[in-house]
Amino acid sequence: MTKRMNRMNQVLSLCALLATFALPAFAQEAVPLDDATAAAPTAIEDQTATDAEWRMEEDLSLFWGNLREVEVVQRRLYLKDGRLELTPYVGIIPNDDFLTYYPMGMRAGYHFSEAFSIEASYAYSLDVPSDLGKFLEGDKVGLTAAKIMEYVHMYYNIDVLWAPIYGKFSLMGLKLTHFDTYFGIGAGLFHTTEYPKNNPDGNPKVKPAGNTIVGFRWFINKTFNLHTEYRHYFFQKIEDVGGISKPVEISFGLGLMLF
Repeated sequence: MTKRMNRMNQVLSLCALLATFALPAFAQEAVPLDDATAAAPTAIEDQTATDAEWRMEEDLSLFWGNLREVEVVQRRLYLKDGRLELTPYVGIIPNDDFLTYYPMGMRAGYHFSEAFSIEASYAYSLDVPSDLGKFLEGDKVGLTAAKIMEYVHMYYNIDVLWAPIYGKFSLMGLKLTHFDTYFGIGAGLFHTTEYPKNNPDGNPKVKPAGNTIVGFRWFINKTFNLHTEYRHYFFQKIEDVGGISKPVEISFGLGLMLF
């Protein structure tokens, strides 16, 4: 009997010891479970807040985008391929020492493609004494007339034009303007009058000439556009002087697209 009692006491003691170690373990496991349960709503709240912020940013982007409404050139808005273009123009040739020329003329071009075209042009030029010429003929110098060796009267040319650049720009966000930039090279004839020393009455001359071009075409609509151009011409000077004459023409024209 005594032995049985001792064994029971030993079993009870062992159970009590095991219970002592088990209770802290259960307590330790309970803490993470409580933390996970508490953390779950926080994660959901964070996700909800993130979604709300994303939707707000999207709405703001749409709002500001609608305010700006800037068009993007996806394709050419104004087409030239296969069209004939007529351009009346006026200009100035300011780089003669004694004369300033004011050419007026017409250009006619055919566009084989959006990039390439061929153009014929004609101009008649008015001449006005330059500031230097007026000074030499003034009271301080007293020349009867400034000695001008050659006058330009009219000229015409055939040019090949290449327009590799098409773009747009916005003026203060009010108007979106489309344009293209073109380059050209060509040849033609200049009608001049030379005044050599042995013939004060003058000799009419027709001289072969070459030219190079840089220009901009500013589109108003599908029919009309504005041209701003720089042309550099080259032809032989009068024999008494020698060398190459290099008139520079700056011009403004109104282009009319046909067909």
